[in-house]
Amino acid sequence: MAPTPIRQKASPMRNATSVTGVPRRVLPRRAVGIAPTDAGTSGQDRPWHSRVRPWHTAIGLLLLLAAGCGPARRPQALALAPVLSPDKVLAAHNAWADSIQHIWSRAAVLLNFPTIDTKADRMQQDLDGHLFVVKPDRLYLHGQVLGQEVFVTGMNAETYWLWIRPKVNTVWVGARGGPSERRFVVSPEDLMSALGLFRIDLKPGEPAVFTAQDRGYFLSEERQTGAARVPSRRIWFDRVTLRPARVDLYDESGKCLLMAELLKYERVGGADVCTVYRARFYGDREVDLVLQLSAVSLEKAPNPKVFEYRVPPGAKVIDIDKPEQP
Repeated sequence: MAPTPIRQKASPMRNATSVTGVPRRVLPRRAVGIAPTDAGTSGQDRPWHSRVRPWHTAIGLLLLLAAGCGPARRPQALALAPVLSPDKVLAAHNAWADSIQHIWSRAAVLLNFPTIDTKADRMQQDLDGHLFVVKPDRLYLHGQVLGQEVFVTGMNAETYWLWIRPKVNTVWVGARGGPSERRFVVSPEDLMSALGLFRIDLKPGEPAVFTAQDRGYFLSEERQTGAARVPSRRIWFDRVTLRPARVDLYDESGKCLLMAELLKYERVGGADVCTVYRARFYGDREVDLVLQLSAVSLEKAPNPKVFEYRVPPGAKVIDIDKPEQP
C-alpha cells in the first residue's frame, strides 16, 4: 500500500515560529522551579548585566562597529543546510530510532508537582535515580534521596504504575490502554514518547502537515474529530542533525497532554542519545520534569525484573481504572 502523501506547508525561512504559533522554548526555568539568577537581588548583588545603563550599551555598540564587528550571523552550516523532502527526514529519523532498542542510564530528576492534598500548593524534589527503557513498551524511572526511594514509575505491556513513598506510601496502578492511562498525573506511555525514540509510520489516509522551517522541520500528525481536524502529535526536528528537538502529544479532542524539549544530545555507542530533557505533563495535575542522564549505555541491558509490577511492602493500592469509592 502506498504511503500517505504529506501535505507540505510553505513557510518563509525567517518566520519559523509563525507556522505553529508556539515559540520553541515554552518551558521557562521558573516553570520547573529553577529561580532566575537575579531573582530577589538588588543593587550590587545583582548580576552585572542587570546594572548596565543605556549609555553603557551605546558605547559598547559604537566600539563594536568601529572594530568592524556587526550583529552575530547565523552559522554557515545552518544557512547552507539543504531542504530535505518529508520522506528523507522521516527515513533518517526512523533509522536513528531503530538503532536504539534499550537504554540503561543513571538519572538526575527534578520534579515540580502539586501536593496530594491540594492542587494549589506545589512541591519540588531534586532526586537521583535510574532510567531503564526496553522498546517497545517497557520503562522504569525512579528517584531517591540518600538511598531512600521517593517515587517509582514504570510500565510493561500490561500494566503501568506510580509509587510514592513519603507520607502516603501509595501505589497507583492501571491497565495499559485503559480509560485513565493518558490522563494519569505522569503517564509512563507519554514519558516514553517524550524520549523521542518512536518510529513515525503514517497510516494510509492519516492527515499530516510537514513544514521546512529556519531551524528545522515540523511535522503535525492530525486526526479528524467531527468537522474539525485536531493534532494528535507534533514533532520538531533539528535542521542539521534531523534529531527530535521537541515533542507535543494531544488527546482525542486536541487538548495538549505533554510538551517535551530534547535539549542536548551526546554520542553513545555510535548513536546520538538525548541526555537532557525538559517536559510538562498536563494530566489530572500539571507536573514539570527535568531529566538529565549520565553513564548511559546502549549495550548494558536492564534487569527484566524492574519491569514487573509488585506491590511495595505496606503500600496502599489504588486501581486507577476503578471508580472512586465514596
